[in-house]
Amino acid sequence: MSRTKEFDEAEVLDRALELFRARGFKHTSFADLTGELGVNRQSLYDTYGDKQTLFLMALKRYTERSVDRIRRKLDDSKPVREDLRELFDGMIDMNCEKGSPGCLMVNSMVEQAPHDPETRALAQAHARAMERLFADRLKAAQEKGEIAQDKDVVALAHFLLHTMLGLSVASRAFGRREDLRQSAQLALQALG
Repeated sequence: MSRTKEFDEAEVLDRALELFRARGFKHTSFADLTGELGVNRQSLYDTYGDKQTLFLMALKRYTERSVDRIRRKLDDSKPVREDLRELFDGMIDMNCEKGSPGCLMVNSMVEQAPHDPETRALAQAHARAMERLFADRLKAAQEKGEIAQDKDVVALAHFLLHTMLGLSVASRAFGRREDLRQSAQLALQALG
């Protein structure tokens, strides 16, 4: 007779996500996971597999939520520059909060993606999704006359993604909000 699970899988995955986000993959041991999550080793293995599999599941969950949140933000009816400024400002504020662990995807891109093909694949998929969101929003703005017709929205989408990634890293490393906001403003000038 099989035993019923004594924990909520989604809740445990969310808590693991936050642990990886705060400590990174390398600095989160399986013992940390069992201790912090309150789930015994065998139950974690049975439900999620090894630490790498749990990490990838958490990272995938995080990126799906992140893309969805940004999709909702960019679906706004405001002018595109205002939407993007609010997006960048919100990200800067979140990452500059005292004790903020930053963005799990960006942290994972730096820590894991250079050495782990599975993390790199998730990072690349996330980047493509973000670039599509930016390009679609920019194309709609171009059709409304908010952006000049001669602007390459795909190139601008790449640029905005790279700006967002750079701001995320710089906000954690330096935390100087006004400098970061100034950089975001300069990036928005590329829209014309």
